Amino acid sequence: MKKINLFFVFVLFFALLSACKKDDEKEPTAKENLVGKTWVITEVDSDISSTFGTLPPELTNDFNPTEGLEGQTIIFNENGTFLVGEDDNQQQGNWTLSENGQTLTFSGLAEGDLTEFVDAQTLANLQTFEVTTLNNSKLAIQNNTNVALPEEITEQITGFPIPITLIVKLNITFDKQ
Repeated sequence: MKKINLFFVFVLFFALLSACKKDDEKEPTAKENLVGKTWVITEVDSDISSTFGTLPPELTNDFNPTEGLEGQTIIFNENGTFLVGEDDNQQQGNWTLSENGQTLTFSGLAEGDLTEFVDAQTLANLQTFEVTTLNNSKLAIQNNTNVALPEEITEQITGFPIPITLIVKLNITFDKQ
């Protein structure tokens, strides 16, 4: 009889132990959601305004910083590098994601004419985005940066070398491919 009672105690103990044990699947971290996947840009929105008012169309030439981005792909590599675009027109650089997964920063993303008239801090600000959505299938980032125009450009706009700041707002949404 003692053997049977002892057997039932063990069975009851293991039954309780297994009932209490959760079969938790650990949620992936923000970084795990981001890396090793191909993301395609599905939506882009930009707005450029000025502290001076509306910029003349002949100066802006309908400039759109997000033109041509929709449909582009980006791959975030585990080692902190990224690849944007297709094989024949690919750009690479580095990325970092904050510990809390709410800030995504690029380096090497903005090149060319932009680097000629913005300082290093402004360039870093333009490449730092707030992460509004990051899960296994969607990434949405936004940026709102003030860009001080150089005096030679403000003089073209106003006729005087007065300070003008552009407010550049970018919203970019990616879907996992």
